[in-house]
This record gives sequence, structure tokens and C-alpha cells, in this order.
Amino acid sequence: MRGLRALCFFFAVSLVLLVQNEVNGDSPYRFYTWKITYGDIYPLGVKQQGILINGQFPGPQIDCITNDNLIISVYNYLNEPFLISW
Repeated sequence: MRGLRALCFFFAVSLVLLVQNEVNGDSPYRFYTWKITYGDIYPLGVKQQGILINGQFPGPQIDCITNDNLIISVYNYLNEPFLISW
């Protein structure tokens, strides 16, 4: 009986320590740098000029989850104002 109690106690303590180490109360920060330029895109195989983000169309994927803090530095290399909205 003592062996079973000792095993249960060891399991309970191990579980508490495991959960305690896995909890992170801070919301992580994710940093992105976007460079907005013109470039050639080929929608449906037809070449035309489009707006690229970091040389990509469509733009890069943002990998984040709820409560992440996103810091996105946007550099506009177009010869006109550029608006992004979420």
C-alpha cells in the first residue's frame, strides 16, 4: 500500500512540475519587416505590374496566434502612398 501511495505522490508532483514549466503568461512578440515594391506578376499567365511585399505576390504569411504582439515595419519603395488595412 505504501508503494502505491508513494507512486501516486511521485506522479502528482511530477505532473505539477510539468504543468508549471509549460505555463507562459507573456504574450510573445513577433517581428516582421516588409518592403513594398513594384514587380512583375503573372495572374492567369498574363504579365503585368503589381505591388510586391518582400518580392512576393501574394505577400508573406504571418505566423501568429491569438494574443501575439505583431511588430510590422513597413518600408514603402513605391513612388506613391501605400495603405494596408486589417
